[in-house]
Amino acid sequence: MRRSRWLVALSVLVLGASTASAAQADQGGVDPVPGLPVYLALGDSVANGQESAPRVVDYATTVAGWRANGYVAQLADTLRDRFDCSPARSADARSGCKALQVVNLARSAVPAMDGHPALPGVTTQTVIDEQLPQATALLRARNHDANPRNDVEVVTLTVGGNDIFGPITTACLGPTPATCPAAIGAAFAAFSSRYAAVLGQLREAAGPGTPIVTMTYYNPLRSCVLGQGNPAAGAFADWFLEGGTLPGLGTLPAGFNDLITAISAQHGARTADTFSILAGTDLVGGTDCLHPNRLGHTKIAAAFAAQLVG
Repeated sequence: MRRSRWLVALSVLVLGASTASAAQADQGGVDPVPGLPVYLALGDSVANGQESAPRVVDYATTVAGWRANGYVAQLADTLRDRFDCSPARSADARSGCKALQVVNLARSAVPAMDGHPALPGVTTQTVIDEQLPQATALLRARNHDANPRNDVEVVTLTVGGNDIFGPITTACLGPTPATCPAAIGAAFAAFSSRYAAVLGQLREAAGPGTPIVTMTYYNPLRSCVLGQGNPAAGAFADWFLEGGTLPGLGTLPAGFNDLITAISAQHGARTADTFSILAGTDLVGGTDCLHPNRLGHTKIAAAFAAQLVG
């Protein structure tokens, strides 16, 4: 397939794809079938399902495979079976959310193709710029009309890894570790401000009763070349994710995951904890120092489901 066709196909996947079955629609855009409930997902490459399926030569097909197998798609299957989204009086309607549609606004980094510049991985700022306007418009249209059957029933958010991992590991594991404390402070402060802005707008648009579930991050460094080349990297990532004391670097009262949990709670959002459930066999590893594999996505989906259906 020519690269121009890759880009066209990718734009359909990311910005407006839909399936033939309304009840099973897993969409990249914001035009779900009227009158049916919606699960809205925002976030980065993890929410996009990256590495949950094998890569193929066609980038658009690769992305389609990720989205079909990632945690968002797996969670949607669970919600269709077990999440009560119906306001109907009939008890028969309370056996799952069978007609649930998925609008997944997340994306991975996009390579440069056909003269179009590459798009970097999604950060909190990217969510604010690219995803939040579409998300809040959908929430306002669906959750504030007279039809409770078409509501956005669930919102999930996975973002922040790209805000934190690169800048902090570069500063703290590089040749000038003296810059580490300042880098952590700056990264945490910038993330906190933007993350609170995202959740604040989502909560306002969704209304007080809509479940919003966020995600803490796992430690991918032990399983990849960075951790294998530097044995201190794994312990370091545990420290900046969860806080505590690390010899040589001192005490971090609150880790990155603590920020996610606290800010989420301030906006009435629940948090799915993945730090404690993903191990080496759940991660891609090798040169990939970020992503879970198919099994990892399954565990992430289960962590979200625990917050929504028990």
